[in-house]
Amino acid sequence: MPGRISVQLRIYTPALAEEMKRLISSLEGFFLTPSKLLEHGDLLIFEMGENLQEEIHSLHSLSHSGRVREIFVISPPLAPDFLIQVRRAGASRVFIRPVKRAEILSSLLELKEKETPESSLQYKKYGKIIYLLGCKGGVGTTTVALNLASGLAHLDKSQSVLLADMNPLGDLAVLLGVNATADWAQLTKNLSRINAKMVKTILTRHPSGFYVLPTSSPLENPGQNPEITEKIFSLVENAFEFLVIDGGKFSGEISAWLFERADTILLLANLTQPCLEKLTRLLAFFQKLKPCPEEKVKIIINRYEKKSFLFISLEEAEIELRKHIFWTIPNDFSSAMEAATQGKTLIDLGEEKEIRRSFLNLASFFLAREIPGGKSGRTLEAIPDRGRLYR
Repeated sequence: MPGRISVQLRIYTPALAEEMKRLISSLEGFFLTPSKLLEHGDLLIFEMGENLQEEIHSLHSLSHSGRVREIFVISPPLAPDFLIQVRRAGASRVFIRPVKRAEILSSLLELKEKETPESSLQYKKYGKIIYLLGCKGGVGTTTVALNLASGLAHLDKSQSVLLADMNPLGDLAVLLGVNATADWAQLTKNLSRINAKMVKTILTRHPSGFYVLPTSSPLENPGQNPEITEKIFSLVENAFEFLVIDGGKFSGEISAWLFERADTILLLANLTQPCLEKLTRLLAFFQKLKPCPEEKVKIIINRYEKKSFLFISLEEAEIELRKHIFWTIPNDFSSAMEAATQGKTLIDLGEEKEIRRSFLNLASFFLAREIPGGKSGRTLEAIPDRGRLYR
């Protein structure tokens, strides 16, 4: 039945579980699904056990898996720092025990009211933010960002993708050959008059399928204002499933804010000694700035040449960085230039080139799926020479 919201329970307390079952069953437009079949669902009601850190980790994994759209958390009384961690891990609502039935009921009805026939309940409410940073200028951050966005849009057309330029000197619109109808400055001027449903009608859509939010001129770039940035991100997170952010180099308060807000941070580097030295310093700075889970910060080596004697090897780089290298993008300057001169992405070229396959695999990683037409149905980890994934 269209418009019905599936609810799954992960509740330890038997009496509470029975109460929630009775409540859900009594409401029109909701239905219970077996917890053992946790695949793509709309709402998960999640009771936290005694080990809070372990439960927060489980909550984070569920929230970022894309399997559930909303998560209501029931917990014992929490200290403020734990409450913040629970919200950051992905809780849409937090209810403190003993739970009041009226509070749960009110939140369920509010959720139902928000739903529209065209809305997709397969993915979580807020967009996944993928923040790309270069360890220095010229490592190809913009090229990787626009091709990752193109890959996401190409592999799953049901996913709306926004490519945002947070580099004050960025040139995304030029590279993509688009005459953008709105940039950061124009979006800011109309911020009080638009909502999440209107955003897509304002922004320019590239022929590849993703939307583009270009930078403004350095003199009027409101993206450098933390308060404005937060308001715009709150808006676009509700409009797009994926936000791919071209951040250029790490600099200032905005970069620090995005570092904390992002779901994944992709650090771009080349296998040269000066580049790796800067990357080492940047990783050390991140740990001082805001310690975060190891898997949140991932290293991508761009313009990788497997048999070149001019560059440091991957193994040597990992030893120096004391961190695994997550991905490699092969060096193919001619294809990159061909795409740029046509205002296209490498995905648009449609040729079976190694660099294109690498970007498709990278996008597939974030979609948690296989490459369409992959040989023998092999999963991402098993496909050789299509972007290197370290575990």
